[in-house]
Amino acid sequence: MTSTNVNFLEQSVSKFQSLDTDDRLSVLALLYTEISDEIPAIALNDVQNEKTANLVAQIQNLPQAEQVFALRQLVHQGEVGETAIPTQEYTSMNVDDKLAFWYHLAQNLGTTIIGVPDDYIPSEKATEVIDLLHTPNIEDLVNFFKRVL
Repeated sequence: MTSTNVNFLEQSVSKFQSLDTDDRLSVLALLYTEISDEIPAIALNDVQNEKTANLVAQIQNLPQAEQVFALRQLVHQGEVGETAIPTQEYTSMNVDDKLAFWYHLAQNLGTTIIGVPDDYIPSEKATEVIDLLHTPNIEDLVNFFKRVL
């Protein structure tokens, strides 16, 4: 990995982690939607394991408002309170399983998982992260996802 790639990764992760929970969700949804055709060949081999499938199914079975609540809790583990789903399943996943989990969620956005509204405009901070992550190197993007998930 070159120093430019390391700098890109550190800067991207830092900016992402400074976002609020809803901005983090929107960045993940928008980026995964854009690159979902390219991720499986590199990182997932399009294989969904039982743990990720179970968690995706749990979220799909929730009403849409609760889906958002559950996803918020997954991207911001520090939130205290009741959970819509058992978050320990997610926290016990390895990074590749988390990558697969978010990929499979993205595949279902707008169908069985609440989607990003067509008229949604990301915040200025979220747009900065998205713009930074528009990289032709998909492996850099996968490395970013692995660091933030």
